[in-house]
Amino acid sequence: MYKRHEKHLTSTTGFLTITTFAIAFLATSARAEDQATEPATGGVQDIIVTAQKRAQNLQDVPVAVSAFNDAALEQRGIKDVRELTRVTPGLQVAQGTGVALPFLRGIGSNASAAGNESSVAVYADGVYYTRLPLGFLSLSNIERVEVLKGPQGTLFGRNSSGGVINIVTPDPSFDFSGHASLGYGNYQTFQGDLYVTGGLSDTVAMDLTVGGTNQADGWGTNIATGNKTGFQNNFTVRSKLLWEPSSSTKIVLTGYYSLSRVSTQGNIMKGYTGGTSLPPYVVLPPLPGFYDTRDGIDGRNITKGKGGSLRIEQDLGIGTLTSTTAYTSERERQPGVSDLTPQGDGRFTLYIGVKQFTQELQLAGKKGAITYVAGLFYYNALSEYDPSDFSGPLFSGPGYNGVQIFAKQRAKSYAGYGQATLEVVPGLSLTGGLRYTHESTSGEGRTALINDGTEIASFPVAPDTTKLNKLTYRAAIDYKFTPDILGYASYSRGYKSGGYNLIPFTAPAQRPETVDAFEAGFKTSLFDRHLRLNGAAFYYRVADPQVQLIRSGSIILSNADSARIKGFELEAEAALTSHFSAHGGFTYLDATYKSYKNAPSAPPNPNTDPALGYVGGTIPAISIDASGNQLPLSAKYVFNVGASYTVDTGRGDAQFSVDYYRTSRLYFEPDNLLKQDGYGLLSAQLKYSPTQNTSIRFWGKNLLDKKYVSLGVSYAGPAGYPYLPGAPRTYGVTAEIKF
Repeated sequence: MYKRHEKHLTSTTGFLTITTFAIAFLATSARAEDQATEPATGGVQDIIVTAQKRAQNLQDVPVAVSAFNDAALEQRGIKDVRELTRVTPGLQVAQGTGVALPFLRGIGSNASAAGNESSVAVYADGVYYTRLPLGFLSLSNIERVEVLKGPQGTLFGRNSSGGVINIVTPDPSFDFSGHASLGYGNYQTFQGDLYVTGGLSDTVAMDLTVGGTNQADGWGTNIATGNKTGFQNNFTVRSKLLWEPSSSTKIVLTGYYSLSRVSTQGNIMKGYTGGTSLPPYVVLPPLPGFYDTRDGIDGRNITKGKGGSLRIEQDLGIGTLTSTTAYTSERERQPGVSDLTPQGDGRFTLYIGVKQFTQELQLAGKKGAITYVAGLFYYNALSEYDPSDFSGPLFSGPGYNGVQIFAKQRAKSYAGYGQATLEVVPGLSLTGGLRYTHESTSGEGRTALINDGTEIASFPVAPDTTKLNKLTYRAAIDYKFTPDILGYASYSRGYKSGGYNLIPFTAPAQRPETVDAFEAGFKTSLFDRHLRLNGAAFYYRVADPQVQLIRSGSIILSNADSARIKGFELEAEAALTSHFSAHGGFTYLDATYKSYKNAPSAPPNPNTDPALGYVGGTIPAISIDASGNQLPLSAKYVFNVGASYTVDTGRGDAQFSVDYYRTSRLYFEPDNLLKQDGYGLLSAQLKYSPTQNTSIRFWGKNLLDKKYVSLGVSYAGPAGYPYLPGAPRTYGVTAEIKF
C-alpha cells in the first residue's frame, strides 16, 4: 500500500528519470551528424505515424501519440498489445476472459460482454475491430504501433472517446525476404514466428505471417481437479496480396485467422473469502497459491477469429482516394463456474458470436496552404449470445435443471467527416474537424427453461431500438518555435455508443459516454536530435461515463452521472552515444467521479452464522455514493524507464536492454473496494548477433516475480471477489534469422 510520502516519492522519481536523460546527455562529449534516420550516428530515430490519417513525422503531429517501430518493440520485449502498458504513459491494458481491455488516461471498459465495445478503439491496417481477442494480440511482424491519446472522434469516430491503438503491418515487398524465430521459455512454452514476402510478377507481391505460442505447463493448479491452470496459447496467420497495376493505383487484399485458448480463472482476492452457495454453508479456505483455483471444471476459453479486408488507393492528382472494405467474424466459447466452488453448483458456458462489416471512403490531399482529409464511414455489427447455457443446482427448479439465454444486438452506423489544417504563416497552423454520425442499436432476447436438454418454457423480451445522431469535433493550434520544437493546444469531443445488457437482455440501452478534452503539449528534438522530449497536460469533462460490472456471471451495463480527469505526461528517448540509448515516461492522473450517487457496490458479507444464511462472499448489490471515487484502472502515478547498450565483441554485436515499470495503486470498480496496490515490473534481455542476419536473445519478464492482479471483479453473493492474475516471472531464449 502506498503511503502519502511514497506517492510523492514516485512522482519525484518520474521527474528525475526524465531529467536524468537530459543531464546525462549534456555530460556526453560525443556528437554525431544530424541524420535522425540513421541510428548508427547516435541520433534518435524518426517515426512516421498516421495519427491524422496521413503520413507525418511523429514530432510534427499536434496530438499526444506514443509510437513504436519494430526495432523499439523488439528491444523492449513487447510481444503483444497487453505489454504496451509497460512502455506507454497513460495506457493500462487489463486482461479479460479471452479479450484485452485497454484504458487510456482513465477512459476504458472493464468488461468483455458481447456488444460492449471498448472506449479505446483498436485499428489494424485501417480496419476497426469491435472486440480484441487475445489470439489477435501478437505483435509479430509489425511495422509500428501508434497509441493516440484523448478523444479521436473526428477521424476515427465512434468508440474512441479514450483514444486509439493503431497497429500497422508492412505491405508485401517485391524483393524476396523474410525472417523466422523459434523460442522456448519456462512453463514449457514454445514460441515461433515466420514471415516471408516476395514478388509474384512485376506488379504483384505477396507475404505470409505465421506465429504462435504453445504453453504446456500452467501457472497454477486447480485444486478441485488436480490439473494445471493458467494457460495462454494462441496462433495467428495473416497474408497480404499486393497489386500495383500502375504507378497511381495500389490494391492490397488481406486475410487473417486467429485462435486462442486461455484458462478461465476463479482466484479469490487476497484478504477476502468465498463461501458455498447452498447449505450447508461454509467459508472456503484460502487458496494455497496466487495462481491456483478451485473451480469444479477445468475451463478453457476458446476464441476463433477470421476476416479479410480490401484496400484500394488511387492517386487522383488532387489527392489520394482510399477505399477500405472489411469483414471480420469471431466465435468464443467461455465456460465457467459462477459460484467458484469445487462442486460447481452454478455452471455456465457462454457462446459468443460477433460479426462486423465496415466500409470507409477517404480523400486526402493538399491545396496550397491547406492539408485536408474527408471521408464516409459505414459500420454494421451483430453481437450475440447463442446461447448462454446455465446448469447445476443454482439454475434448477421445479421441472427444470437448466436455463438458456438467447440475446443479440445489432449496431449500424453511418458517418461523414472532414478535417483540414491551414498553415496561416510559416510555422503557425490551425486545424479544425467535424464528424456527423447517425447510428441505431437494436436488441432482443429470450430466456428458456431446460429440462434434460429439452426446452420446456420460453420467456421472450420485447425488442428495443435506440437511435442516435452525434456531432464530434476537434480544433487545434500548433506553432513551430524552431524546426525541432512544436507547441500545440487542442479541444476535442468524442463519444462511446451505448449498448444493451444481453445476459439476460434488458432495455433501455446504456446512454452514450461523451468526453470533452482540453490538451496542451509540446514536442521537442534537442541536442542535435539526440534527445526527444514530449509532454502534454490534459483536462477531461466526461458526461454519462459508462460503467461495466460483473455480477454472478452476468455483465451489468449502466452509467454514472459525470467524471473529471486531469493530469500530465512526459515521454523521453535519448541516444546518449551511438551504443547507449535510454527512454522513459511518466504520468500523473487524477481521474474521479464528479457525481455518482447510486453506484452499485458489493461489500463483504458480515454474516458468520450459517443458520442465518451463506457466510463469506459479498452482500448482494447495494447502492452507495461513489462521487469522488477514483475511476477504475486509473493509477495516479505511473512511470517507466529503460536503457539499451550495444557492444562490438569482435565476433558480433551484443545488446543488453533493461526496462522497469512502476504503477501506484489502482481500483477495479467504482466503489473502490477492490484494489491492486502499487507494484513494479522488471524486464531485461541480452541479444547476441554473430552476423547481421542471425541472433539469439535471452530474455526475462517480471524478473522480480511480482504477483499482481490484472483485473478484479465483485460477484454479488457467496462467490466473493474473483480476479485474473497478471503473468508471473517468465524467461527463455529465442533464436532468430533473417533472409
